[in-house]
Amino acid sequence: MVKKILFCLGLVAFVFAQEAQGEEEIASTEKQKNSEYWKSVFQPSEVEGNVYGTFRIGYAYQYQNGKITNTQTSHTFDSKQQLNSVYFGIERGWIGLKNKMLMVGGYLDGAAGQTFFLSVGARVSARLLNGWLIPHASFGYQIQHLSFPADTAQYNMHGGVGTVGLFVNVAKGFGVDFSLRAGTPFYLVKAVDAKKFNHPVINHVGFMISFTFYDFSI
Repeated sequence: MVKKILFCLGLVAFVFAQEAQGEEEIASTEKQKNSEYWKSVFQPSEVEGNVYGTFRIGYAYQYQNGKITNTQTSHTFDSKQQLNSVYFGIERGWIGLKNKMLMVGGYLDGAAGQTFFLSVGARVSARLLNGWLIPHASFGYQIQHLSFPADTAQYNMHGGVGTVGLFVNVAKGFGVDFSLRAGTPFYLVKAVDAKKFNHPVINHVGFMISFTFYDFSI
């Protein structure tokens, strides 16, 4: 009788030990799966083809200055403005060469807020460290609303722009982009407005920071 009881107790202990071992293996497997999942999330996106797309949204700061003369009132003043706006942008292009490192595409971006602008141009980028860093440079054309002190009218100015920037990946193609923009002096678009203000030359520089998403699976 004692042997039967000991046998039953041993059998029960064995079953519980097997169940505990199974639970430990399941927990270990789940932990490994979770670890692999988070590793796959916090890394750059894989390049699946030769076409990519980009979307940006963030903040744009601009500083503009120029000497303005109103020929109708003979009043001359220095126009200095610091402008803050919501920034957005899209880009699409080709990616290729060794390790899918070279990116060439076209961009369209703009801002809305204390000023409004729209810019279009070509961009060249380099996909470095498997996509953790993407420095880029672009050249394009920009048209923008402009206002002067003591003048309620809005004017359009335009000129060529150049931009340099750096994208830093955070998770699966999502990251933060820092860009600096400057270019040729801006001139008023309409000849009648340019004549009114004695053909002003507006110097400008801009900084954009944006949340950016790269899609390499298009």
